[in-house]
Amino acid sequence: MQDGCWPFHLFGANFATEAEAQKFVFEHWEPEPPEGASEAEYDVWEERNPTWRLAEDLGFYMDSDFVELAGTPEDVIAQIRSQSERALIVSKAGEFTHFIIVGSNAIWGDRRSTSSQVEPLVRSPQSTGTISYLGMFNSI
Repeated sequence: MQDGCWPFHLFGANFATEAEAQKFVFEHWEPEPPEGASEAEYDVWEERNPTWRLAEDLGFYMDSDFVELAGTPEDVIAQIRSQSERALIVSKAGEFTHFIIVGSNAIWGDRRSTSSQVEPLVRSPQSTGTISYLGMFNSI
């Protein structure tokens, strides 16, 4: 990554507002239980937090530190090395209100796996009902 271009998966999406996009892309936490909460109440809170719709939608275990919501197509293009990959984003710019950048190192496990062991990732991200997978960028 000496040129500053990191490998990432890119998704396009259409959200009505920036707040709606952020609610989908980033993990969210409910307020912690009050100080006097029982251990059982705290355990229930931990079990349901955080919620992260992007990770749930994709079906992967992910590291939120390597996920970005791009402000504009130009923000995405600035992070791409290849001219042909840049051209792809230019051609798709009008189709989506938002672009989601997921670092290749952000995805570390498959929620769909039936194994109880952490396994190497064997499936690639794909489009869902909410987001469109545009591919892997800067992979070389």
